[in-house]
Amino acid sequence: MNNKWLLNVLKGLWVGSTMTVPGVSGGTMAVVVGIYEDLICAINGLKTNLKSNIIFLLQFALGAGVGFLVIARIITGLLENESTSGLTKLFFCGIVVGGIPLLVRKSGVDKIKWRHIACLGMGAFVVLAMTMLPTGLFVAGKGLTFWLLQFVAGVIIAIALILPGISVTHILYILGLYEVVLQKVYEMQFLSLLPLAAGGIVGTFFTADLLEKGMKRYPEEVYMAIIGFVAGSLVQLIPRGQMEVSIMGIGIVIAGFVGMYILTKKAQG
Repeated sequence: MNNKWLLNVLKGLWVGSTMTVPGVSGGTMAVVVGIYEDLICAINGLKTNLKSNIIFLLQFALGAGVGFLVIARIITGLLENESTSGLTKLFFCGIVVGGIPLLVRKSGVDKIKWRHIACLGMGAFVVLAMTMLPTGLFVAGKGLTFWLLQFVAGVIIAIALILPGISVTHILYILGLYEVVLQKVYEMQFLSLLPLAAGGIVGTFFTADLLEKGMKRYPEEVYMAIIGFVAGSLVQLIPRGQMEVSIMGIGIVIAGFVGMYILTKKAQG
């Protein structure tokens, strides 16, 4: 397909633009737009087919970068505005739920069994457990201890980046690293971020490798766990203190669901 590169860029644009939304993970949105498996395979395929996989990843990264820097500002503005914050989150709730039918089709599950329910529960538990990590743990200590904690934090961030349902922004806040990382980037203190980056690289390849193998050997179980990840992310996405049921709110959720359901169905042909 001649325009395949453009489609990759547009999918990256969408994923990048939604990464600042609380509770929405890049992995979830990559799953929703049907590019998740391709990304995992491309990361793992760098050793065997470097050129084509690098080109694909660069196309995606280009769109994600533009989306994060430009469109995400609009979404952030909507989230910071009290009059639009709740409706924006409800719209994304509909989008996330609208992507679940695609996951169910990909899983190939015809009949729900106990192992599927266990995988669903495990996926949701992992997402919720990540939100219970002690705040500020990974900015404590000095010297070697600090560097080791930063490396472990990098691994956790990489896992959050790849696994659907876990918001990287939210994990950075939980680990107490959001403001720290931004400050060091602004001050161009990149050397101090090396332990974090090293952990991120190791975590990315390790997680991607495990997921690709799991999808090949145990597709039903892996996809049910991913659905659990996605479902667990909704807990963080549902607006707090704005739970009044309204026709507009219901309509926004339905609009997000229908729009994403149609998009994913067309993407699957």
